[in-house]
Amino acid sequence: MLVFNCNMCYNIIMKGDTKKYRQDIQCGISETEENFMKFSQNLVRYRKKAGMTQSQLASALLVTPQAVSKWEKGSYPDCELLPTLSKVLDVSLDVLFGLKEDDGNIDVHAAAAEKLQKLPPEDKGKFVMEQVYSMICAYNQGTAPENIRFPNHLKKETYACLRTDNELAVSRLNPDMQYACFMRIPEKGIDSYFHMQPRITELFGFLADENALRIISYAETLERNFMFTKECIAKNLSMPIETVSDIVDRFDRFGIIWQLTADTGEKRIPIYGYVHNVPLV
Repeated sequence: MLVFNCNMCYNIIMKGDTKKYRQDIQCGISETEENFMKFSQNLVRYRKKAGMTQSQLASALLVTPQAVSKWEKGSYPDCELLPTLSKVLDVSLDVLFGLKEDDGNIDVHAAAAEKLQKLPPEDKGKFVMEQVYSMICAYNQGTAPENIRFPNHLKKETYACLRTDNELAVSRLNPDMQYACFMRIPEKGIDSYFHMQPRITELFGFLADENALRIISYAETLERNFMFTKECIAKNLSMPIETVSDIVDRFDRFGIIWQLTADTGEKRIPIYGYVHNVPLV
């Protein structure tokens, strides 16, 4: 705007008519200063909204903190940095330059889903953990949202726990092991869902038997719809047939192993299959 008006002024002066466009030049200068101010103010606003310091933003853009400081005081970054700046601050360039108002009516669910879909597969998990981390931290009313930022350096055995009247959450943020579990507490509580049924108690007592674990581990290695006999298990695991028979029969009662009868033409024999999706309750 300023360069354009200066060139126009030069052309008019050559024609001897300067009064008509002096006001245009002044308006151009004012508009340019205003745009600088809008950009600088918006840069500070969205940097703080993203929870970043000048040094962190500089690091993300591969520039010096002094450069960021200059931008926030009235200068512009190089044009090649603008796409990255927009992405890091999660704001459009139109809004950042004050050309478009940020009405705040952002569909955060759609925005998060859109961003997740655009990420490469190796970055999707990191993005999800960052969002979960931010949401859990936001339950602390004493923490300003703009100060919530996923830590750059994770320590070993880092856990987080949330317990309110309405939610339960637990997460782990080790460098090599990260997970999060969030649960809304049902209206009538969670006791009915976690009540220890006698059948479950019996099953865990049964699985305390080392031979039972050996048999179920063996069954897990078999293909689906693969049938076997008790004698086959006894031979492959070097286990007495009596022990195998007792354990397989108990697994049958739990619905973990199921029994069929095969007719060989000479006699009928019991054969068994493993239920890979075990209905425990």
